[in-house]
Amino acid sequence: MTGFFTQKAARGIGLALSVLAATLGSASSTGAASLERDIEAILDREGLTGAVWALVEPDSVTTASAGFANMADGTPLAPGSRVHIGSVTKTLLATGVLRLASEGQIDLDAPVARYMPNIRFDNPWAAETKVTVRHLLDHTSGIEDARLWQMFSLEVTPDTPLFSAFERSPNVLRVRFRPGTQLSYSNAGYALLGLLIETITGERYETYLDDHLLRPLGMKNSTFGYTEQNGGLSDIALAWGHYDGGKPAAAQPIMFRPAGQFTTTAADMATFATFLMSDGTLEGEPFIAPEYMKARGIPHATNARWAGLVAGYGLGMNTYDRFGALGNCHSGNVLGYRALFCIYPAENKAFFVSVNTDSETADYNRLFARVAEELDLKPTAAPESDLPAIDVKDWEGMYTLAPSRFHAFRYFDILTGFIETEWHNGTLILTTAHGKTRTLRPVGEYLLSADDRTLASHVLLRDDEGKELISDGFRTYKKTSPAIVYGLRASLALAGAGLLWFLAWGIYALYRHGKGAFKRPEGMALMGILSLALPVPFYLTQSFMALGDMTAASISLCIASVFLPLSALVAHTKVVQTKGRSKIENGHGFAAIATVQAALILWYFDLIPLMLWR
Repeated sequence: MTGFFTQKAARGIGLALSVLAATLGSASSTGAASLERDIEAILDREGLTGAVWALVEPDSVTTASAGFANMADGTPLAPGSRVHIGSVTKTLLATGVLRLASEGQIDLDAPVARYMPNIRFDNPWAAETKVTVRHLLDHTSGIEDARLWQMFSLEVTPDTPLFSAFERSPNVLRVRFRPGTQLSYSNAGYALLGLLIETITGERYETYLDDHLLRPLGMKNSTFGYTEQNGGLSDIALAWGHYDGGKPAAAQPIMFRPAGQFTTTAADMATFATFLMSDGTLEGEPFIAPEYMKARGIPHATNARWAGLVAGYGLGMNTYDRFGALGNCHSGNVLGYRALFCIYPAENKAFFVSVNTDSETADYNRLFARVAEELDLKPTAAPESDLPAIDVKDWEGMYTLAPSRFHAFRYFDILTGFIETEWHNGTLILTTAHGKTRTLRPVGEYLLSADDRTLASHVLLRDDEGKELISDGFRTYKKTSPAIVYGLRASLALAGAGLLWFLAWGIYALYRHGKGAFKRPEGMALMGILSLALPVPFYLTQSFMALGDMTAASISLCIASVFLPLSALVAHTKVVQTKGRSKIENGHGFAAIATVQAALILWYFDLIPLMLWR
């Protein structure tokens, strides 16, 4: 089939074919046909291209699909289509590490340095608490998630050595809290686990896990190796990823491939789910030690766990209180795809969904919830409410992430990621920086549950210095002074006002004085502002996947980030040297100060000079 379909037209054809197939009679049960129609409707409503899914129940496994593998030519997505799953890869990679641990080749509680002495963490707590293999598995090592150049780079190939991800920046393995005490999601940690597998086995981790994990599990249509829709490693069964509007998104090699590179089918993920809900044996022989199988999704020894919070991460899976039931899950997001994988061992049920659209606006939870609904999961019993025995008013106030998931962007997390809390009528009201509120009801001494959760979702803590903390098991917020948040916001607003002042008066000076304007304070500052336009044509012509590379765009942006505050500083000097200054010239001086003060703050947060490749 040739030509291009609009997304709505293609969806309409697909829905009509689905209804026709159901009318003519198919192998699907009435429930399965109903689910497929509902998924088609959700895909259409949310502007998503297609989805494959698997349902695992005690006596059956069902796989199905809806929508398109390629919106451009209308190729339908089949139940057996291969898909990418993003960070769900971590659950599989963790299983490979647990296999090595079950064989005695790795001690989960041994320091990473025992196996990889060339990996050196900048760990202030190293004398008492070293980073262990378990810390990497549980995202409790304290290292950050990723740098921009580790996520977006066209210099990466499928064969880029994993160690290269930790060579470019000297502080990329900085430990930001005592290892093991809290969770901070880290793709870098799972890249280190891939490197650990290579160090232990002497093979590429992809080859080893394909042979020693996937093959024994019977996942015949899956691989840790790189696959793509076109090019030298093309896979004709691999569905295309898509962006909003149905624009195709071809696969790209990623630097942290152990954290997010995996190709599979719905049937293979059903096979994997069945194994995860077993006792860890294959054909009567031990494969994964029972203690590891039982510890999936359970935080090992975080402060939140010690305080009684069940929610958290352990050995490659989350404890997930969603859809009215408690399960172990992992979500995934990679170029052109979103995925969710959940198991419910107590009921021997599971589901997997992969959507081949990475949308900024779609409500994926609507689709995931509909698939989960088909399993008819038993609702988790809610505990009886009990007012906290502590003085909750101590936890009223403003909080910021501690630490930020991406260290380089912590400035923006303070500006836009803070939360405020207020104790009101027996509940703790949590309000985000964007005005969204959640009601947390007390369910234990330090525990609270959000209005959309069944079990405790948050816990109130204190750090070693007695500072109030709030954790949901995945992120930790630390109480801060509102003066810091509002001070940074005011700083940014002042800088914006200063730049607008210079822009207006600089243009006016250019109109009045021509080239002579650039000898005046407002003209000097205008040059700095105009330098910000220099990177624009370069960014418009380069792929967004090159955001972390050293390119003409990133170099010119780095230069502009330095030149702008320097031009404001020169403008201020010019004003100071002017005798008998007018009110307008004094205004130039204040505008320069407003610009420079913000630049100093950005320098403190490592955002000036802005070197995206570092």
